[in-house]
Amino acid sequence: MKKLIALLAVLALSLSLVSAVAEGTSFTTIEPGKLTYATSPDFPPFESRDDDDNVIGIEPDIMALIGEKLGLTVEAVPMDFTSALLSAQLGKTDLVVSGVTATGEKAEERKIWFDFTDIYTSIQQAIVFKSGKDITMDNLGQQTIGVQAGTTGQDLTEDDFGEDHVVAYDTYSLAFQALLNDQVDCIVLDDAVGKAYLALHPELTMVQTTYDVEGYAFGVYKQDTGLLEAINGALKELMEEGVVDEIIAKWMAE
Repeated sequence: MKKLIALLAVLALSLSLVSAVAEGTSFTTIEPGKLTYATSPDFPPFESRDDDDNVIGIEPDIMALIGEKLGLTVEAVPMDFTSALLSAQLGKTDLVVSGVTATGEKAEERKIWFDFTDIYTSIQQAIVFKSGKDITMDNLGQQTIGVQAGTTGQDLTEDDFGEDHVVAYDTYSLAFQALLNDQVDCIVLDDAVGKAYLALHPELTMVQTTYDVEGYAFGVYKQDTGLLEAINGALKELMEEGVVDEIIAKWMAE
């Protein structure tokens, strides 16, 4: 009996260290039994912090349910956006989950470094500025534009108007502080995030850009295709069940 118990214990430990299986898919995570993701939690409603400093929002809710389906605990690792992208590229976290665009030229660059899950929602770039100003796509090149470093907003505006017109900040919180202090004329960012910040700052206004619609996905550490397949399987189930749409609708309404 003692030998049997010992054998079972060794077997259980081996399984926890080697891999996990979900829906017939074998996969590994950086830390056995845990799914870690890098995120920049100044990106409401997709990710932000509550009063207790917990990371909350659309994507943390989705990740928690993916973790349940895969039998893994889930841990958010907060950092700025550029560092979050780098974390998944280097395999310091299993994923980057931070409103990552998985379409267009920016996505092609990112695919060199990590694999994208299926797209789960879409957004469009918008312009946020102080009410009373007249800022549109037609005169955007005449403005000083705030962006978050590493985003498609930075790439698009620098390509169209030149780096001299664009000021990149590590976080959107810093970009909005600069806007409120008149250090920049406007911010170009994802429209859903703009709406969330407008709810906190009614003195601001937002208009849509004419840039292409972008799709959001999660970036997975490139060396583990098994994990990508497992996450996609769980994400597909959540989308087919309507759960992802429910989560998005809930946070967009708050």
